[in-house]
Amino acid sequence: MAIRHRFATSLMALIACLGGANAHAMPTETLADGTILVRPAEQALVVSGPIGTNFEAHFRAALKRYPQAQVVIVRGPGGMRGPALRVAELINSRGMTVRISGRCASACALLWASSRSREMTPTSKLGLHRSRLPDSVMLPAPIEQRLVARNDRETDRVLRDAGFSLQLIAQGNRASPTSMSWFTPVELQRNGVPFTLLGNPLPGAAVHLAANATVTTQPTQQ
Repeated sequence: MAIRHRFATSLMALIACLGGANAHAMPTETLADGTILVRPAEQALVVSGPIGTNFEAHFRAALKRYPQAQVVIVRGPGGMRGPALRVAELINSRGMTVRISGRCASACALLWASSRSREMTPTSKLGLHRSRLPDSVMLPAPIEQRLVARNDRETDRVLRDAGFSLQLIAQGNRASPTSMSWFTPVELQRNGVPFTLLGNPLPGAAVHLAANATVTTQPTQQ
């Protein structure tokens, strides 16, 4: 049974690879979601934790319960890129703003970058790295490399469309799938990424891009 499940998962990944630009609509692994809470005082939905398999359904349900929401506050280690990109499309269709409060990495960063209206708090950070396939996917190396390369190209396109410079994108690509390149709001603004920085930046927050650290962290799915 386990072998059959792994084969089916791998077959789904191969179909996704051949499916072109819309392949992210097919998740290849079950991943638990974080939480989505309502914060009426700010007309906001607060998304915390990983972006999992049911993230889009949970987000739509939260919007149905609280349609007045104007802001989506995000923090989390990442997760599945497909649900993140689809929720970004929904957010854009409703004219909502995505605000990073805390650390937002990997698929969380893609959600933020894919949104047209973006904010960050002074102490927040955005994390980027190269993508990887779920551990459950077992494919021949050439196919796996093709899938990962497609995901990385999609990430680069999203970041370019969001106003990230080639230098910032290259910095993110230097982080392996099991590490992270972290960027402060001041770094992002100094390199031309358009968004609203709420409040005043903290003293000493202006870190030069060349000094940006890559640190080891727990791997997350993209």
